Amino acid sequence: MKKVIFSLAIIMAFQFANAQDADRRARLEKHLYYLASDSLHGREAGSEDGVKARAYILNEWNQMGLEPFLPEGFEMPFTKNGLNMANLVGIIPGNDPQLKDEYIVLGAHFDHIGYKNGEICNGADDNASGSTALIEIARMLKENQSQLKRSIIIAAFDGEEKGLWGSQELADRMSQDGTIGNVKCMMSIDMVGWYAKNGQLEVLGSGTIKDGKKLLQANAGGLKLNIEPFETAVLTATDTRSFAKKYKVPTLHLFTGLKSPYHKPADDADLIDYEGLDSISCFITRISTRMATDPSFGPTGKIAQIHSGRIKPFEVAVSGGFTGSSISFPDAKLTSTGKYGWSAGLTAQYNAKRLWGFRLGAFYETSNSFFPDQANLFGSSLKYNQAAVEVPATLIMQNNDPTVRVYLGLGANARYVLNSSIQNLNYKTTDLQWGMHVLFGMKIGHVFFEDYLFSNFNDLFDTPAGDPKSRLSVSTFKIGWTF
Repeated sequence: MKKVIFSLAIIMAFQFANAQDADRRARLEKHLYYLASDSLHGREAGSEDGVKARAYILNEWNQMGLEPFLPEGFEMPFTKNGLNMANLVGIIPGNDPQLKDEYIVLGAHFDHIGYKNGEICNGADDNASGSTALIEIARMLKENQSQLKRSIIIAAFDGEEKGLWGSQELADRMSQDGTIGNVKCMMSIDMVGWYAKNGQLEVLGSGTIKDGKKLLQANAGGLKLNIEPFETAVLTATDTRSFAKKYKVPTLHLFTGLKSPYHKPADDADLIDYEGLDSISCFITRISTRMATDPSFGPTGKIAQIHSGRIKPFEVAVSGGFTGSSISFPDAKLTSTGKYGWSAGLTAQYNAKRLWGFRLGAFYETSNSFFPDQANLFGSSLKYNQAAVEVPATLIMQNNDPTVRVYLGLGANARYVLNSSIQNLNYKTTDLQWGMHVLFGMKIGHVFFEDYLFSNFNDLFDTPAGDPKSRLSVSTFKIGWTF
């Protein structure tokens, strides 16, 4: 009889859990279809439609019994560039006398871009998905509040699409209140609606928290995770930046990739993977609960390079590009043009604490130039081809920003010619060419773009006395990656 009762209890508990799962998924779909509906016209920050989205989220919070984090209530109004916006900030207080004043912050922005080319961009994945998940995560955490030692802040951000405004406002406010130093982790839930199509959940920032990868893997619950120690991509900046860059708060960014038609009219609610969204919501609830209940949980002290506030002291990079070359004849005041060649190589750069850097490089380079036919100066041109190894040394002047860096360079270089040829002439190329170069570049995250111009000072050809002097100039457009 006891076995029968025990079996019935297990069956009833299983059925109850399934019913809870079904109810939660139904709520997720309801939230998202409203937030990404045409009636909200894309939820642009500062619009009446943004106010409606905020009111919907606040109503859900009130129903579940969430408490306001700020003394003045849930709404945290702010104005920027003439737009009136507001965050919503709630809290689920912890129960431990010492740890309840430490915080785990869960954030998702609810605004979107409104219209694009006259069409509504409903922003189902970006970021009705994150806002929807945040509602149900808050509900699950509230239901299990008795387990929590630390407090969990639930933040719905406005103005993210305009420039991460809402999250910066909250981070600054917490700094003013003296609570920012008590934040043990900040998570941004941004674009989490395409798990099935992406095939995995991207979790960036495990290196900022102790045993981060182990914590995430232990609570995956069947989700396939792509765990990266740090955020690297500038173009996918999210609300973590406001906490990490200025205040060095440990952060996690959770998203399902860039496969959805984000920032396009096609980003609609019917394309969302609701089963995946539910699994992700449960996963975030599990890791948040673990963070809020484990007294030993804390930061590693490491911050992503794009959040560090200064560039690395030492960098190694690889690059490749196309060359354009010309040959000038100073005595005749004549300059030829050329066809494209290519260049590839690597550099090592030391960056001083201020605006200066020093770079050494090694490149393999080909150049193809035209050389005037002395027998027919106004007719056809001869072709000059050269392959060389180049070693440049460059003094760099740059801004100290690891996110977007602009720089200028001036230096000297030597070029050793491996082989060369010129049609119908027996001119011998000077094996060792030396000269000066200038460069201008821009680095965004790990990727950089660079214009490089070299001009040699010694003669291009080892010719008899009295023959015309010549100089080679090579301009190179490079694209590279910094490690």
